[in-house]
Amino acid sequence: IASIMNRVRDLKNKYRSEDNITDELNCTKISADTTDNSGTVNQIMMTTNNPEDWLCFLLRLEKKGVPQTDVSLLNRLIGRYSQAVTALPAEKHSQDESYARILVRFAELKALQDPEEARDQFHLARLNCKKFAFVHVAFAQFELSQ
Repeated sequence: IASIMNRVRDLKNKYRSEDNITDELNCTKISADTTDNSGTVNQIMMTTNNPEDWLCFLLRLEKKGVPQTDVSLLNRLIGRYSQAVTALPAEKHSQDESYARILVRFAELKALQDPEEARDQFHLARLNCKKFAFVHVAFAQFELSQ
């Protein structure tokens, strides 16, 4: 009985610490300072690596400035969005709305730098996330603006 009780206590401690990690990834608790963020990115990739956490992190990072006017922020955002797209396999996440939003926003940010690369990213989003209307609308708006 003592052995079983020790095992139960160990399991409780294990799950309690995993709950704390989940809480730390919660949108309200993610710190998105624009300098490095490698700790938060590593935490997302090592623990959950899901589109919801990535999108939350990226949107908080975007709130730190205006990418249309801040080239440095734009470059950081493009780098982080690229990292998210690379870390999230399309085969696994193509039915996830957050994944689709990441792809669309990445393409929109790329449009500020290079319209041809943005077009490729929109094609990727449309290919992988066909069921989301906002993906097709964003691409149509991009084409209209070009």
